[in-house]
Amino acid sequence: MQLKPNVHLLISCVLTAVCITSINNQAKADDEVRFICAPGYDQATNLRFPTTYAWTSEGKRPIIRWKYAWFNSQTITPEKRCEQVSSRFQTAYNNQSLAYIANSTVNNQPVICTAKEVDAPCETILLTLRPQDDPLEILYELKEILRGRATKPIEHSSKQQPVYYKIDIKKFLKTVPVEKE
Repeated sequence: MQLKPNVHLLISCVLTAVCITSINNQAKADDEVRFICAPGYDQATNLRFPTTYAWTSEGKRPIIRWKYAWFNSQTITPEKRCEQVSSRFQTAYNNQSLAYIANSTVNNQPVICTAKEVDAPCETILLTLRPQDDPLEILYELKEILRGRATKPIEHSSKQQPVYYKIDIKKFLKTVPVEKE
């Protein structure tokens, strides 16, 4: 007769463990963020362009729309830049260096990079900029997007004092609207 209560107790424990594991796995899936390159619709031109997105369980959130060629290069297409930069965002997200973004110069080229704190060196280079790009303007636009204040992604991608902007990537992932097809 003692066997039945023990069997019920064992079954209850197993079911509880399965439920807890399932809830944990769902919570992990909900927190998963992937930075991807995918075609994005530009309403102004009625065309699709490669777009760097933050992909969450709620959908894709646009960051950069790659409309222009890099130095008119045939080998570095907007699609290739999109793939490269999306991968860099993923690296920065994975190594938790998206706390700050800053402008800097690397190999005599202006860049936008991540840093773990103010005045820290670049941790991950997100974007190498073209000579005609204004690093402070691009940095400001990226900051506005990642702080959830901009309504559309940046359209593309000088030795100046570096400027650091604090980024709350979790807030961005919750506040920037998901882009509809």
